[in-house]
Amino acid sequence: MQELIRLFAKRSPVALNQDNINSFGIQTHPANYQSDRFKSWLSFCKANNVERLRSEMLRFLQGNESIKSIEELGKEWSNIIPSFFALGNQVTKERSYQIIKQANPDSLFTDGKTLFTKQFTAVADTLLSLACLKSLSHKDNIDYQSVIKVMAYTEKCIDLKFQFPAKNIVRYLDKPVLLPSCFDKIDPCGDIKLPDTRFHYLEPNRQHEDEHIKGCISGNCTCHENDDCVKQSKCCAKPRIDLVDLMVVKTYTKCYRAGDISYIKNVLEGEVLSTKHRELNRTEELTESETDIKQFEERYLQAEDKSSLHTEMEDVLKTDKGMDAGLTTNSSFGAEVKVFKFGGGTNSTTNLHSNQSKTITNKEVRDYSKDIIDRATKQLEQKVRKLSSFKRIHETEEKNKHVFDNSKGENINGQYLFVNKVSRAQVYNYGRAAALDLVLPEPAALYKRLFENKFPGIEPKKPDELKVQAKDINSENYKNLITQYGLSDVDAPPEEYINVTLTFSKDTAVDDYKKNGSWQSLGTGTDNGPREFSIPDGYVSESMQANLDGTSVQLSLHNSNCYISFTLAGVPLQYGSSVTTINPNGLPPLEGTQSMSVFYSEVKNYSVQVTVRCKRKEETYVNWQVSVFTKIKEEWDKAMAEYQKAFAQYSEAKNAFDAKEAEAKRERYNKNPFINRETEKAELKRMVISYISCQFFDQFDAMKNRVEPCGHPQMNIREAEQQGMFVQFFEQAFDWNLMTYIFYPYFWQNKCNWGKSLKEEAGDLIFEKFLQAGSCHVLIPIRNAFYDYVQHFINFGEIWGGVGTMPLPGDPHYVSLAQEIKEQNANFNAERSGRIDVVNGDPVITLNGTDEYWDFTLNNISQPNIDADLDREILLNYITYRIVSIAPNPAVTTHDSWLITLDRPYEGITDTGLMWSTGAVYVGTPWEFITPTNLVFLRDKSKCLPCYPLKECKEL
Repeated sequence: MQELIRLFAKRSPVALNQDNINSFGIQTHPANYQSDRFKSWLSFCKANNVERLRSEMLRFLQGNESIKSIEELGKEWSNIIPSFFALGNQVTKERSYQIIKQANPDSLFTDGKTLFTKQFTAVADTLLSLACLKSLSHKDNIDYQSVIKVMAYTEKCIDLKFQFPAKNIVRYLDKPVLLPSCFDKIDPCGDIKLPDTRFHYLEPNRQHEDEHIKGCISGNCTCHENDDCVKQSKCCAKPRIDLVDLMVVKTYTKCYRAGDISYIKNVLEGEVLSTKHRELNRTEELTESETDIKQFEERYLQAEDKSSLHTEMEDVLKTDKGMDAGLTTNSSFGAEVKVFKFGGGTNSTTNLHSNQSKTITNKEVRDYSKDIIDRATKQLEQKVRKLSSFKRIHETEEKNKHVFDNSKGENINGQYLFVNKVSRAQVYNYGRAAALDLVLPEPAALYKRLFENKFPGIEPKKPDELKVQAKDINSENYKNLITQYGLSDVDAPPEEYINVTLTFSKDTAVDDYKKNGSWQSLGTGTDNGPREFSIPDGYVSESMQANLDGTSVQLSLHNSNCYISFTLAGVPLQYGSSVTTINPNGLPPLEGTQSMSVFYSEVKNYSVQVTVRCKRKEETYVNWQVSVFTKIKEEWDKAMAEYQKAFAQYSEAKNAFDAKEAEAKRERYNKNPFINRETEKAELKRMVISYISCQFFDQFDAMKNRVEPCGHPQMNIREAEQQGMFVQFFEQAFDWNLMTYIFYPYFWQNKCNWGKSLKEEAGDLIFEKFLQAGSCHVLIPIRNAFYDYVQHFINFGEIWGGVGTMPLPGDPHYVSLAQEIKEQNANFNAERSGRIDVVNGDPVITLNGTDEYWDFTLNNISQPNIDADLDREILLNYITYRIVSIAPNPAVTTHDSWLITLDRPYEGITDTGLMWSTGAVYVGTPWEFITPTNLVFLRDKSKCLPCYPLKECKEL
């Protein structure tokens, strides 16, 4: 038999009236036992002034008015309370009377119980303070709740003059101790002063208890999960405890029946019919990547013209030199040019040709400069589509061959029928219990994260886009660029101006210009002919200047013919009358090898340094920019190639890793449904414990990984003790195996996770809902007798019961290890007192040795106890029956023997003294329902579908 559905019929808690409260438990602060300090605390509690309340309670505990030991209550209580503790749950009414009377506590109850009231309120206030400060369970504390019970019972006995009505006083002493309800409602988030109004949550100025951390980060239509590590909230919850009836629908398979026709196969006489079936499941994965590459190129369209022009210009200059070889000129800048021919006469043709060549050369130079300025720049953009594909094929093929061979038989008609499963169901009531009703967010979040393995490889960093162009490079930023791209052999930018220096000197043989008061004309002529020099490549001449040593030059002040002149390309630089003229008209833009001529008159000696100032050509600077950019581009291309190679290796390794993880994930998500249910329960159990205890298992480290001297894992015994108490409490306080839950859809979680959650797939539909769930509704029943412990823990955050006598077998708070094992294996039957005699085939069994169904107070049958067991499951010798009726055994008059009628005759052998246990109560009558299956049945008159229980099979 298996569970079809489990549900809880929830009942809202109902507030008890004062009479019911007194019968239910023992109050620590009834109306007539409230100290002034308690009334002050109560006002702080109602105002939710947590800080002030805790401060006052701490001051009280540290003072002399709090009770720290039983001896502080006086000799009377020092005799009564330890005696009760020593007897435990074996105390009887008569023994309790004897203990109280021997202590003679009458003096405590005189004068209106003044002394008793002071003592009782001191214990109650101490108990309340320790509870609010979460220190009630400290190992050094006395068992304050038991002290309260003994004091209340003693007062009751004296008030009733030792005529206590209950026969079993243990039941009275087992009543829970009730703390004032206000202190259960303190806001756990701290000192937040709330308005004293009924609807305080509507106040506009109410501050939020905790800062909201966004689970998603979005911007400009993009959204991604917030992976920031945030602080854990300090606010805790106080879930409400509800009352429920656990209703379980259990089913078992009755039989299988043929349904509608699925298929009919006809095979004629002598026919052989063959059917082949091939099923192929194929999955392909293809990954592509696309890369855009931009290339920048500058082309100088005039490059060839520039070269040919330069050659032509040199030819012209050479021709000029050749034709002037036989000429002797003696001229000055601005003076008449004297031309001599060989053998006398004047050759005007030669002079004309020289002037014409000079004119053409100048014109061509000007055109050349214009070509440089008007150069063309071409930028090419190339888009390269590079596909990097990864294909993964998963193929499963199944081939079947079905042959009907009727070559020697009669006509065959095969009828295939669908198969339906017939099941029987019954509703069971497992009784009323307290339970927690919680809604938990994303139940599978941690489970999925724990199995996530990130690819260990580091994704290579893609080089930044090459944003710089050749035209952007200059003398100010090129150093930063070569550092940025790791270049080393880059030339510095060419200087905008450079100087070419030539030195000319002359020393005549005459020592003195002046003889007999007259000036002599000396040193007339040219100095050794033209001087050749070279203008550096990439530069053109702009101007020239001479630095003259005045001490070495003697000029005739009254003779206008006294001068020194330096001529370059027909442009003179003249010194005369102590005035220096620096070619005011400028030099032509000359390049390459040039010659300079020196002319002088009336000069004794001289030493002159002539400087030709050259300017950088535009194309020289552009060529430098292009050369630097080319090296940058080469380095960037190299880095990009290395990146693409590294990224390809990274992608291949990552794809293989992802494929392996996907396969492991499929195996993990396609386990046996029973294992999946256990996984779901374990995750929900963890979340429920965190929800209730306001902790996330960060302190559970009693087992240390490495401990001296050998570095072996060893436990910290003190921490293990404290941790064990916490573990045992939560494992035993709740019926985890009866936990019920339902998963809510994906959209109850962070919006950024929707797509990721919907992609989760599993072979088990319920487990798939668990993986995709945005929220989960969970209901957890509290184990019987643990209601007060759980309520105290929820209110004050500590385990009540950590002090005093440990629970022993028979105590309602005692849960044996055997009981835990039974419940883990879905056995929730309760062991009952007495023994049973059974007879095979007889539905009536005899229960002996228990008075459970007799009320000695009324001296009659206890009908409520009988009604509670009617229609209940009873387990006898591994087989479950249903109790139909319970009646006294007429053959016995001691009220400890009963006749129990079962729903059917006892199936086992006749026996006596059997132990028995009971389970859930049957609710209503059983019913049958039909479930379609995907099974197909070939009709055959000699065979039929099975019904259960199957007939006994014996091995041959």
